[in-house]
Amino acid sequence: MEGRISLDRRLWSEGMIIGGVGFGLGTSLLLYGQQISNPVTPAIAAAMMPVMGAVLEVLLDGRRIRFLLGAGLICAIAGGLMAAGVRWQAYDIGVGFLFCLLATMLYAWATRATNKRLDHLSSMGQTTITLAGAGVFVSCIWIITAFISPQDIRIGIISQDTLVTLFTFSILSAAISQPLWIAGARGLGVALASFHLNAVPVYVMAIMVFGYGGEWDKTRLAGAVVVGIGVLLAQHQPRPRG
Repeated sequence: MEGRISLDRRLWSEGMIIGGVGFGLGTSLLLYGQQISNPVTPAIAAAMMPVMGAVLEVLLDGRRIRFLLGAGLICAIAGGLMAAGVRWQAYDIGVGFLFCLLATMLYAWATRATNKRLDHLSSMGQTTITLAGAGVFVSCIWIITAFISPQDIRIGIISQDTLVTLFTFSILSAAISQPLWIAGARGLGVALASFHLNAVPVYVMAIMVFGYGGEWDKTRLAGAVVVGIGVLLAQHQPRPRG
């Protein structure tokens, strides 16, 4: 689809760095933060993604936070936490949350940097280069860890079910969704595009209900509605006067 991408040293080095730091290191930090905490921690950090995107746009692009955008951000965070099923009873935010929050910041930065620094490529070309960088980064970390701390490298049983799961995640999920995500962020901006991520738990719940006999959670559905309200508020453009 992209055609032949010239082996330009600056293009590939920049794209590999963006992918390695933003998507590779970001993913590693997210998984490590979850490992030393609990599954709720990444959900809370991921709900902060719109804020990270807005902060980047304010600091780097000079964007102003209008009232409706601010209200939309609040709705996106609150709805995202509800959709993720976060319950605050007896929950303490610890070091794991900081790792997950840093991962969210890196993911937002990498998304913006991809569209700003590699804007002459299509979303497919941007995905190819940045995910290649992420793969190289994670592979290097794996090799280094194998030498320094081999007890931390555990390879489970590779069965048919395992391979199906891996290919489903890597091909149907990452390889297809990433170009769509980058293209969406290019058109909407990182902050507004991130709003839609906060409704992802509801999409997962819908898949579980229709595909695996799961049950609906009214609180999660309400969270998706709140996120939707946030999207409408943030995308509302005031009519010009006169």
